[in-house]
Amino acid sequence: MTAIHWDREAEDLLESDATARRQLDEHAQILPIASVGTSFSHLGRRLRQHALMTVLTVLVVVGGAVAAAWMPRLIGGAVDIVQGHQGSAAVWRQGALIMLAGVLQAVLSALGWALVSGLGQRVLAAMREDVIDRALDLPAQTMEVTGIGDALSRVADDVDVTARAVNNVVPNLIQVGFYVVVTLVGMVLLSPWLLILVLVVVPMYAAAGVWYIRRTAPIYRRERVAMGARAQGLLSAIHGIPTVHAYGIERRETRHVAVLSETAAVLGMRVMGLVTRVVKIVVWPENLSIALVLVLGYAMVHVGGAPVGLVTAAALYLISLLWPMMNLLFSLDDVQSAAASLTRMVGVIESIDPATSPGEEVPSDASIRLRDVSHAYGEDEDGTERTVLQPIDLDIAPGESIALVGASGAGKSTLAAIITGTLTPRHGTVLHGGADLARGDLESIRHHAVIVSQDVHVFRGTLAEDLRLAKPEADDEELWSALRAVEADAWADLLPRGLDTEVGEKGERLTAEQSQQLALARVALRDPAVLVLDEATADEGSSGARVLERAATHVARGRTTVIVAHRLSQAKEADRILVMEGGCVVEQGPHEDLVAHGGVYAELWAAWSGDD
Repeated sequence: MTAIHWDREAEDLLESDATARRQLDEHAQILPIASVGTSFSHLGRRLRQHALMTVLTVLVVVGGAVAAAWMPRLIGGAVDIVQGHQGSAAVWRQGALIMLAGVLQAVLSALGWALVSGLGQRVLAAMREDVIDRALDLPAQTMEVTGIGDALSRVADDVDVTARAVNNVVPNLIQVGFYVVVTLVGMVLLSPWLLILVLVVVPMYAAAGVWYIRRTAPIYRRERVAMGARAQGLLSAIHGIPTVHAYGIERRETRHVAVLSETAAVLGMRVMGLVTRVVKIVVWPENLSIALVLVLGYAMVHVGGAPVGLVTAAALYLISLLWPMMNLLFSLDDVQSAAASLTRMVGVIESIDPATSPGEEVPSDASIRLRDVSHAYGEDEDGTERTVLQPIDLDIAPGESIALVGASGAGKSTLAAIITGTLTPRHGTVLHGGADLARGDLESIRHHAVIVSQDVHVFRGTLAEDLRLAKPEADDEELWSALRAVEADAWADLLPRGLDTEVGEKGERLTAEQSQQLALARVALRDPAVLVLDEATADEGSSGARVLERAATHVARGRTTVIVAHRLSQAKEADRILVMEGGCVVEQGPHEDLVAHGGVYAELWAAWSGDD
């Protein structure tokens, strides 16, 4: 992993906390970040989906800019009318035109702002849905490696930054941009002499903008990374509160989060320093433009014989341009921040394939077949893959129960995830009922195989809503039947409102055993052909162990079942046991045969059961 280069002050800050530094370096490479070109190309495709509204918005904004650019000419014309003593009728007529231009500018500007903001919100709403959709499509193993901080930062912080820009910055930026362009064109059309002013001053503003963008773009990208790492640090600390309290490491965790927050703040202050410097730079083209318009105005009147009104219009054009040009530069600050967020959002949308069906194959039965399946996670420091599962061939008959046993890190959970289809193996083929998971119908595969792990999430909502995640059309009787099947009806009946009781966050807090029963009840409702249980029962000797084992046995009956057995009492009841070491299956067979064989499993059983 290559560490990201931070600013010197941020580097000094990170030297005080190695954990914070590691989290930042990890977040620099976690989820993909799109290039600026890719991001704007993606944005262009989004706008083409709203072609009619986009064209209308452009027309209205250009109309407002033209009305604004028309005003100096009209005022210059008024000067000529007064100087030429053309009479009150001409003055009133010119005044009416000036008022019309003002009204048109106000109306079209307000309408343009609303249209730009509305169009931006529509595009952003679709992008937000896609970011969340892609984040939910991330493989479980990816989220385990990266944590949810970066994904949460992109779904929340990045969308929020972009939304603020769409509401406040983008409409103003587009309107000011069109106004500047139209005004510059108007100046040149007013008099060729003013082309000198345009050619001298505009490149100076452009150079200042380029100077600013080149220095701030990398800082904003690093700032967004720091914010993602900060979110992960906060989540880790909050979720680990019991452990934090148990070991008295509150100060250490607070320091981690503080360093991550200070790093983001340092980067923000670095940008503010650059803003100050660019303001000093643009003072020069401002003063130069004022001096040039005075000199050119004198030359146009006394040398070229131009009317005073024309020079007045030129001066008004210049004055009306100074603030918009400065505004454009100031807007670059928010634009850069929004652009950094946009590249992170597009990176997720464009680089992560949506969960679409890779094919149309559908399992025909509950058999499972693995052919030359292996898996590796990432790379070691020397660049070699970290293999966690050696090549394996495995056939599981319909209705057969398989137990996977072995030490921690032997590859049991990896093999179980591959079997159920939640993890795609690096090499090999997985067949469910003859259907290749790499070419199978996604919905059919998800309904065909279900995995239940130790970490069960109880979603916020009513108990009925949580159960109906497995079967949305289930009626109350079906829900109670599923609860009875896993012996959860006793505690569910005691809830204040029964099935309508709020559970999960801010609701009734379920115990670990009750959460596992809820997960098993979902399995009963889902009725899959293949069930994988990865440490899905309570510890041996706990009050809920026997209840959960009975519940697991009940829901597994008649299904092809794979059990990641962390207790050999679970493995003993399986039709076949696979003993794993170092990612390999070293022994397999029924419990009695493996004990009689006197190999690895026999030693494990002797140690487990206490036999000499």
